[in-house]
Order: sequence, then structure tokens, then C-alpha cells
Amino acid sequence: MQIIEVSDLGVRSAVLRLTRRDTPLTFEIYPMVHIGEPAFYAAVTERLRRCDLVVAEGVGGTRMPDGSRRRTRGTVAASALTSSYRLPARFARAGLVLQNIPLATLGVPVSYPDMTDEQFSAGWREVPPWQRMLVTAGAPVAGLYQLAFGSRRALARELETTDEHWHDELMNIDSMDELMALLGEKRDRLLIAELDDIHRRRGHEPVTVAVVYGAAHVAPVVYGMRALHGYGLRGAGWLTVFDL
Repeated sequence: MQIIEVSDLGVRSAVLRLTRRDTPLTFEIYPMVHIGEPAFYAAVTERLRRCDLVVAEGVGGTRMPDGSRRRTRGTVAASALTSSYRLPARFARAGLVLQNIPLATLGVPVSYPDMTDEQFSAGWREVPPWQRMLVTAGAPVAGLYQLAFGSRRALARELETTDEHWHDELMNIDSMDELMALLGEKRDRLLIAELDDIHRRRGHEPVTVAVVYGAAHVAPVVYGMRALHGYGLRGAGWLTVFDL
């Protein structure tokens, strides 16, 4: 399954529809990249407004007693790690911009199952100090390099994403415990647990739930929801991220 496709013409992102025969709920998955043309983010925004619920990526914030998320500015470490793509996007390098979907003004409920500031900081402290220093120092340097010398074609080479790694690992999973044991990425576990909960609460409703997450998280979602609840890929479309 191609999630982000790169060709001589440009970069495209798949729009994946997951359904199952005996429930009316539909999951519509939008694999995201951090930098793209403004038209790409505008097209995604337009589609999200037609959905009934959005499940969105977003590390940071504080979880409130009612389960909602109060957004914050995030941690210093998270800010440093994202500088590799924020710096070139800030100056519209190669005509591209940082992901800018206005989730707060969609007019649609938005759920953020991603890591809170506290969870991110706890995980970050588990990383060996030398690795933290290397990554924290290296990300801004990579951002400055992209700002000075980067091109659309160079960026495109880093974006292609498929399900190759996940296909064999997740095909035969039949329980949440087994699935969670295989998922090494905590953010994948949080996302799938949220979608599992939505299925259990709203599977009987004819609603469309949009999942707006980085492309690397898409394959675990597709195979995880297939293994747990029998959701299958029933349709796909494409949106252009940027032309070359």
C-alpha cells in the first residue's frame, strides 16, 4: 500500500477510507507531511469540515479531567526536535509552508490522543543523555541546511512511505493486548486505543471520523483496525502535496 507516493511529477498523499460490512462508521485517514504547498493543506481542511469527528496528531498540552486537551506551547525539547522542518517552512523555502490546518475553527469536534507534555518529557528523559544532545543539536543544523540548500526534489526523496514494514507483522493479530505488545511506538498505541474506543462507542452510527496523523503512523492504524475489528480499505484517493 502506497501512503506517500513520489514520482517525477511530484509528491502525493493517499486518502484512505476504512469501513466494515456490518457497521456504518467510516474512518477516513489523511497521511500528513510537515511541509507542503498551501493548496494541499487547504484541500485537507475542506474535507475535514465535512466529517463528524477529527482525530488529530499533536504532541503537547495537558489532559483535562473530562478527557479534553488544553493546548500549550509544548516543551523545549519538542521545539528543538521539530526545528528541522520549521526553519525552512518559516521562510517559505521552495514555496512550501508548514502544516497549517486550522483544527480549532473547523466547526467539527477534534480529539487529540497524542502524548501530553508530561508523557513526552517522561519518554525524553529515558533517552540516553548523549543521544538527547546529538538529536537536539542536529535538528536545528538540518533545518538550517534545508533552508540554505534544500529543494523540492531533495525533500521529496525523504517522504515516500509504504506499508512494507508493517504488512507481515500485523496481519495475524487478533487481540488488543497482542497488538499493543508489537507496537513499539507509544504514539501509535495511543492512537489505536482512541480509534478502538470510537469504534466501540460509535460503531453503530453513520458517521465519518477523520484521522489526521503523520504518514509514518498510518500503516499501524490500517492493519491494527483490520486485525481488531475487521475494517478494510474500501476506497482511496490522492491529494497533491507539492509538484516538482
